[in-house]
Amino acid sequence: MLPRRVRKAITEPFWLVLLGALILGGGAGHWAARIEVDEGWEIWGHAWKANAEDARAALTAIFSVQVTVLTIVLSLNAPTLQSAANQYSPRLVPFYLRNAPLRRGVPLFVLSGAYIVAAVQTLGVLVEDEVRPRPVVTGAFLLLLLAFTVLTIDVVRTFRYLRVERVLGLVREATLASVERVRKQFVPFPLGGSVKLSLTPRATPLLATKAGYFVELDVDRLARLARRAGARVRICRTIGEYVDRGELVGWVASDGGRPVDLRSLARTLAIAPNRELDFDPVYGIRILADVASRALSTSGSDPYTARQALQQMRTVLRHLASLPLGDYNVLDPDGTVRVSVMATDLSEFISVAVDSPLRSGASDPEVLDAVLEIALEVGLIARSVHGAEGRAATEALIARVLEDATVYGRLDRDRLSRLHAEADLVRASLEHDTPRSQRHERSIWALTRASELGRSVPASVGREPPSG
Repeated sequence: MLPRRVRKAITEPFWLVLLGALILGGGAGHWAARIEVDEGWEIWGHAWKANAEDARAALTAIFSVQVTVLTIVLSLNAPTLQSAANQYSPRLVPFYLRNAPLRRGVPLFVLSGAYIVAAVQTLGVLVEDEVRPRPVVTGAFLLLLLAFTVLTIDVVRTFRYLRVERVLGLVREATLASVERVRKQFVPFPLGGSVKLSLTPRATPLLATKAGYFVELDVDRLARLARRAGARVRICRTIGEYVDRGELVGWVASDGGRPVDLRSLARTLAIAPNRELDFDPVYGIRILADVASRALSTSGSDPYTARQALQQMRTVLRHLASLPLGDYNVLDPDGTVRVSVMATDLSEFISVAVDSPLRSGASDPEVLDAVLEIALEVGLIARSVHGAEGRAATEALIARVLEDATVYGRLDRDRLSRLHAEADLVRASLEHDTPRSQRHERSIWALTRASELGRSVPASVGREPPSG
């Protein structure tokens, strides 16, 4: 595996692009400033004519215009970020920054600015007052036109990021990518989900080398070092947890009682000052849960945004339910565990996803219905992949919906009866391992009375609907 900093520079090369634009612009400006002939291109007309001092003044004016416009545009984007942080979640800010269309226009301004600065410096070396063609000024105007055109397009595209659906979709895709990244990290190794690592009583604690968030584990290097040292390692912290310097992050046991270089093993755990989503799908789920909870806060109730966040969360949880989850155990050729890594199981993912939104939206029928949708769709997949664990997690979620609605919700008797009927539909569908054949219309929650439940819940629940 490539070092973490190198990999991030390759996958997020924004600063490398800016550096390349700076070098390219400086070289182009220096070269163009030394051209003092007019080729007379038919498409552009003749080059701008002036002495060296006037050319420098024109370039300086162009540079001032660029800086002013860019400053105004950047200042207009700041309220967008602030609004997203205050209204939805401060953890959405990195998604705005990483995906903002303005990032495409900034390198052009850097290119143009470096071009002008280098040209002004080169013209300042020339000692002459003769009026002659200055293609360097024409080039500056062309770069200015290109930068403004791209900037205008990017500003219009930025308005798309004011829509919460767009940002929630970015979080969903980033979380799914994180799940896939973790899966691929362990693909090259022989794994044993049912095999357990037994550590001796003389196992040595593995301590964190610094304070911060556990953001990545170099499994390849850890397994290689453990085999070379004849040691067996158990990592007992999951990605995303905060650890302090000197805190326990795992255990190391030597096969032959030989001393082990603990610091080399500890350095395979990357610890950063900020929590990162790269190998931490729980963080993506928590961001979606934060958006849902904020949308249900008393200061700005927005239950439909909460429902949209739960719908995106349902996609992520369905994908997770289709994968084998739990601890990763890297095996030796003889089938014994060499490295064991604590990981998140399905019930933990579900708990992080619905705990806060369910508590905040216990009195909102739309939120309760969205959580039951998660229980149904995730349960249909989890029952076949995770067996008894999947069934237990789904049953616990349905029971939690009913409990929170009863204890924390402000539903009247009719709506609470309706919720119990909806939960019965979900249970029946899971029992028969088939999607619901009937569903309540969400739009009539406010109008349905308990006396109508007999007509709303069909006797054929759990069976396939009749054909035709």
